Amino acid sequence: MYDYDLLVLGSGPSGQKAAIAAAKLGRRVAIVDRRDMLGGVCINTGTVPSKTLREAVLYLTGLSQRDLYGSSYRVKEQITVSDLAARTSHVITRQTDVIRNQLARNHIAMLTGTGHFTDAHSLSIDDGSGRDTKVTADKIIIAAGTRPARPDSVDFDDRTIVDSDGVINLDKVPRSMVVVGAGVIGMEYASMFAALGTKVTVVERRDKMLDFCDEEIIESLKYHLRDLSVTFRFGEEVAAVERHQTAALCILKSGKKIAADTVMYSAGR
Repeated sequence: MYDYDLLVLGSGPSGQKAAIAAAKLGRRVAIVDRRDMLGGVCINTGTVPSKTLREAVLYLTGLSQRDLYGSSYRVKEQITVSDLAARTSHVITRQTDVIRNQLARNHIAMLTGTGHFTDAHSLSIDDGSGRDTKVTADKIIIAAGTRPARPDSVDFDDRTIVDSDGVINLDKVPRSMVVVGAGVIGMEYASMFAALGTKVTVVERRDKMLDFCDEEIIESLKYHLRDLSVTFRFGEEVAAVERHQTAALCILKSGKKIAADTVMYSAGR
C-alpha cells in the first residue's frame, strides 16, 4: 500500500495541473517542492516577477504616461530596488496564496523540501531540518522545470555576474549593464533597466535580436531602445568575463572589452 496514488515533483504550472487533474479523479495526491518555490519558476523568478517589475518600471519612470504629460514626465526621480522589490514581493505573495488555496481545495498534500529517489516508488524528502521523510507513491511525475543556462567558464556570484533568475534580486539599480543574449528575456530586462537609467549594452552572437519576429517589429523595438541609449553588439560573442570587486569586464572574441557594474546572462535555459 502506497502513501499516495500520485506524487508530483514540482509545483509549477504543469505540476499543478497534473496534481489537480488526478485529485479530481479521486486519487490521493501530493506535491513536493522547496518552501521558497511554491508555484515554480513562473511565480518566483520568471513570468510573474518580470511582468510585475515591468509594470512597476513603466509606472515609476512615467514611460506609460509620457504621451500625455511629455517626455520629461517621471513619477519618481530616484527609483530604488526597494521600490521595485516591494511591488514584486506583494504580487508573488498573492499568487502563491492563490496556488496554496487551489491545492487545499482539491485536498492535495504539500510536502516541503527537496526529493530524492530511493527506488522507483519511493522518495526521501529533505526539508532542511536534518531529518529526511520517506514517502511512497504508485506513480511519480517529474515536473521540476528548468534553470538558466550558465557557462562553466563564467564565475557567477549573483551580485556582479547574474543570470535571468538572479537579476530580480540585485541590491541596487546598476549604473551600467551588459546583457548577454538578445532573446525575449534578455530584451525584456534590457528595456526595463534602460528605462531606469542604466547604460545597457546587449551582446548577441547572431546578426539581430528576436529573429522569430517580423522585421518591422524588430526595427521598431531597436529604435525605441536606442532612444533609451541601449548599445547593440550584434555578431559578437563573449569570450570571458572577469569579475572585479565592484564591477565586471566582458572580453569579446573580437578583442573588444566592455566594463559594467553588472553582467546578466540570458542565453537560454
